Amino acid sequence: MGTYIHPTAIIGSNVQIGNDVYIGAYSIIGDVPEYPGKITHANFENEHPTIIGDGVTIREHVTIHAGVQYSTHIMRDVYIMSHCHIGHDVIVMPDAVLHTGAIIGGFTFIGRYARIGLNASTHPHTTIAKGVMIGAQSFVKGNTIEFSTYVGCPAKYIGENHRLIERLNGTDN
Repeated sequence: MGTYIHPTAIIGSNVQIGNDVYIGAYSIIGDVPEYPGKITHANFENEHPTIIGDGVTIREHVTIHAGVQYSTHIMRDVYIMSHCHIGHDVIVMPDAVLHTGAIIGGFTFIGRYARIGLNASTHPHTTIAKGVMIGAQSFVKGNTIEFSTYVGCPAKYIGENHRLIERLNGTDN
């Protein structure tokens, strides 16, 4: 397959891109983070690389900010749909999916197999555990429980993520 970067995408100087990556039109990767009053283009030293793992798909109009204290790291086989924003110092574990319009606050951790719904968002310093599904337009703050589902604003736990559990156990039809 190979890596494809659309000609209109803007890739920062300190971005590391893996193999078989797709970066769509008008995406901006590794830019100066939003950090009110503290960081500007003039004083930002991009010491922490933005890392895009193998097999990642980044659709059009996605922004991924550089790290402030740590690297921003999108691990392998993550799918990021159009118009998503991923803040500084975020870690997205393998096989996660961010649906259209998701907004991920800085210092957020997104676990493996997590699904972030349409226009859902996280507060900074939030942990989305392994296998968690966040419903469309939900707002999550704090920590979540593995293989669970959250919906609403603010997001509330509504039960286990049965669909993913069955898929991982090989019983999904």
